[in-house]
Amino acid sequence: MPAVDGLSAAVVVKEAVAAFAGKPRLAVDAGAHMFSACAFWEASHPLDVLISNGLASMGFALPAAVAAALHDPARGAVAMTGDGGLLMCLGELKTAAEMDANLTVIAFNDSRLSLIDIKREQRQMTDLGLAWRTPDFAKVAEGFGFKTWRAETGEEMRAAANAAAAAGGPCMIDARVDPSGYLPQLRALRG
Repeated sequence: MPAVDGLSAAVVVKEAVAAFAGKPRLAVDAGAHMFSACAFWEASHPLDVLISNGLASMGFALPAAVAAALHDPARGAVAMTGDGGLLMCLGELKTAAEMDANLTVIAFNDSRLSLIDIKREQRQMTDLGLAWRTPDFAKVAEGFGFKTWRAETGEEMRAAANAAAAAGGPCMIDARVDPSGYLPQLRALRG
């Protein structure tokens, strides 16, 4: 993978794969992080990965992961969502907390709609609001009763993923991802 200055989406996913060791189901949103999630998450059975593929819907991962975690509490679920997708369904955090869902939400927090921003930049279009002030998803989730961690480096991500995998229950990892790694990764994957 290409070198980036900060935490890359690929490192986030690889650390989650190592920590969770294929036990929980994965639900993933559309977005630039989806390419790393689909490339590195190990799926060995039907329905191991839940994804809104045809319409590529943002905001899918969290409610799908809540449902998967409630359906099979022993197995649990991981939601990999971008910050834009998470902003669309924050209320689902309350449901997960109220139901004590065995769920870990990993928010790829890069302060923008990265996949759309990449396409905008390639077409040399004006930026009309695809970036925003960085939300503190760890504090938001903590307010609902989640165990939370913030990761800005690979080491912090490893520690957070291991802690969340061991903790069970509703957990949130606010992964502060460097978006500069997305375009080279997309080029490598798509050719």
